[in-house]
Amino acid sequence: MDTNYKMLYEKYEKLKNEFSTYQNFAETQIQRMNGKNTELEKKLDILTNVIEVSKYINSNISDDNLVPMINDMIIGILGVTYSTIYLVEDDEKLIVKASNVMDNYDIIVNPVFSTFSDNRPIVINSKEPLFKEFKNKLKVHSIIGVPITLRDNFRGYIIVEHTLYDFFSHGHIKFISSIANQIAIAIENSFLYKKVKESSIKDPFLGIYNRKHFFDMIEGKVAKDSRRSFAIVMLDIDHFKSFNDSYGHQFGDEVLIQTAKILEQSIGEKDEVARYGGEEIVLYLNDAQSKEKVFKTVDGIRASLSNNSVRHGGIEKRVTASFGISYYPQNGETVEKVVSVADAMLYEAKNSGRNKVVSSL
Repeated sequence: MDTNYKMLYEKYEKLKNEFSTYQNFAETQIQRMNGKNTELEKKLDILTNVIEVSKYINSNISDDNLVPMINDMIIGILGVTYSTIYLVEDDEKLIVKASNVMDNYDIIVNPVFSTFSDNRPIVINSKEPLFKEFKNKLKVHSIIGVPITLRDNFRGYIIVEHTLYDFFSHGHIKFISSIANQIAIAIENSFLYKKVKESSIKDPFLGIYNRKHFFDMIEGKVAKDSRRSFAIVMLDIDHFKSFNDSYGHQFGDEVLIQTAKILEQSIGEKDEVARYGGEEIVLYLNDAQSKEKVFKTVDGIRASLSNNSVRHGGIEKRVTASFGISYYPQNGETVEKVVSVADAMLYEAKNSGRNKVVSSL
């Protein structure tokens, strides 16, 4: 009996130890699986967020506030304290394009960022606050800086900061790097979009608005406020055909280019200039309350053109232009009618000696 009991007890202990070993193994495996599941869930969240941001960027490519909106998304998704997006401008300087930092300061020149590079992400952790000099800023202990590159060309930086020490993980770097790539693509797409859009509204040769866009723009102003008066000015370069015939089309092209430049420099911020057709150019003058002031402005433009010497290919000539002025709504209830009156005034100026201004009122 004692022998049987001993055998059963030993068997029990053996099974108990085996069960305990299996239980520990199972719990370890479950913990490992849970850890892997958690890691996969994090990666899935990151991927999902990247896809959502990508969709958002692509659907808002033409929005001028795209970069600030992306910055807001970074703050919302990551729960960071501060986020700032820098982009390289035409003069190759890094400019803050979006930030929720309250202080107006340039963190790129801060000594904290002396180790930052334009080709790889940088993580900075410090138990001591990193920005003691900024009184209104929360104490930052963790920072990531991720470059924005487009075909290996440095285009900017995303810098995110958190008050918690060692807050950022490898997943954060991946996410912000993905956003940096999306921003780089968005910058290029936005540039291409604006280029295509600009080509549809501007004269490709002179860089001023084309006739269709000019009419659309002014008709839009009338629709918005039909009671506001404005002036339309038609101008035509005097003897333009003879310049082309005598000195070549390249000289004629230079005449048009310089004329357009002088006009753009001579009008106000709210005024508009467009190529009407050939050597004819049309102006919209926003303030037409004083007819004397309008006439004086237009005559000043005429004088600037006549005093300008056009030089090209060893040839130097002075070029003049004739002008016709009409007014809305005095000369017509539609833009087309007002332009037609300005055109009639222009031909009156040309037929009465050229290099002069004729007004309908």
